[in-house]
Amino acid sequence: MKKILIYLSIIVIATSCLNTKKFRDEMQLFQRGLDSSIEKYSLEGLRLKVGDNVIISAYTQATNNQDQATILNLGGMGKTNGTYSVNVDGQIDLPKIGLMKVEGLTLKELKAQLITKWSPYIKDIGVNIQLQNMIVNVLGEVRAPGTKTFTSEKVTIVDVIAASGGFGDDGKRNDILVIREVAGNRSIHKIDFRDAHFYNSPVYQMQQNDLVVVGMADFKFRQRATSDINQRLSTTFLVMSFFNFALGIAILISTLNK
Repeated sequence: MKKILIYLSIIVIATSCLNTKKFRDEMQLFQRGLDSSIEKYSLEGLRLKVGDNVIISAYTQATNNQDQATILNLGGMGKTNGTYSVNVDGQIDLPKIGLMKVEGLTLKELKAQLITKWSPYIKDIGVNIQLQNMIVNVLGEVRAPGTKTFTSEKVTIVDVIAASGGFGDDGKRNDILVIREVAGNRSIHKIDFRDAHFYNSPVYQMQQNDLVVVGMADFKFRQRATSDINQRLSTTFLVMSFFNFALGIAILISTLNK
């Protein structure tokens, strides 16, 4: 009997060690890929998409009097002064220019074009441009899912996970999906936070309206499956107990009536 208990103890300890290792392998970040290659990534300016809102303001650097810039800061149709929305054709309607194709341009490229087109109207012109709706949607196993809004155009998936409160206890570190739409084309990318090479992923830098979905860890599915089985068994035992009770009552009544 003592030997059996010893063997059982060894099995329990070994199983526990295996489960601990598997859990660590599933959940631990940056287990591999920490080499020089991750130092080569770079962040780029976002390219404008249909539905984007941009704040554009022109000014003169020649004087403190900005009256000459007023006409260029009227804003888009139905918008606050200086705010423009990229329409379904990828255009914005600008003072003195009219409809201008901006879809696919970076803010830097748009700024350069506006300086060229508006320079006849303002001496020593300067232009400020800011993307107003850098939004990423986050679903799944993070602590604070939902819509995340950023003021910078250079946002990474690390920023998004951090803004979501980090991974939840049940978040699967190697099952992060990024769903992206560009010019009507949808692409799906998978990221593994256990491997630092995700820094080189094409979706490491987020774009407007990206959808990030963090999967649920396998052990959580197993827990839920076990819980479901236990619940079904409990229901079955309850029904059987009630049936046996009813059968016993029926037998008792039949005996008393004899």
